[in-house]
Amino acid sequence: MFDLTISLDVTGRRCVVVGGGPEADARVEALLHAGAEVVVITPTPSPAIEAAAADGRVSLERRGWRGGDLAGAFVAYNTREDDTPVAQIWAESREQHVLLSTLDDKPRCDFATPAIVRRGDLAVTIATAGRAPALAKRLRQHLEAELGEEYATLVDVLDEARAQVLPREVPFAEWAAKWSQALADLDGLARLVADGHVEEARDKVVAAVGKGGR
Repeated sequence: MFDLTISLDVTGRRCVVVGGGPEADARVEALLHAGAEVVVITPTPSPAIEAAAADGRVSLERRGWRGGDLAGAFVAYNTREDDTPVAQIWAESREQHVLLSTLDDKPRCDFATPAIVRRGDLAVTIATAGRAPALAKRLRQHLEAELGEEYATLVDVLDEARAQVLPREVPFAEWAAKWSQALADLDGLARLVADGHVEEARDKVVAAVGKGGR
């Protein structure tokens, strides 16, 4: 059972995706967004993977998996969309100390990839310990509809507000309570940002927290 959710820094690290269909597309997109060095191994790449290879964003091996393909990798995915030797890939991941996720095969998974809603630097992850991926996907779609692009700007607004009220001059518990109060009307702040009143949203937060939290 997966009982701990963590974020891995894959920036500049070799990450291997074995497979070339829709499941591979989703994992390649996520890895590229995270700045990984992506290698895709499949004899039947999807149009999206073909395009990513054509513009140099991924390294594409147009063949089936073979021993040694995980050498030097940090993480790997086996999407099982090709006729891949599941047990052999798992065994090699153990030998090479590579974190592996095998689609629909929990015993051969080191991690489960959560569904993610991204709005700029805001990332909301939804995980079901690998037990109900369809539910995670549905909840992601729901949140994508609820969280507009203004939330990306709201992150910047709150970062600016935080810079204005630092350094903290009160106990942390009081500081946290001030911030909770400042964000009590989160929908209202988001509407201000969506309507272009960015400075007003920032000033409301600053006023609610106060310099140093006082």
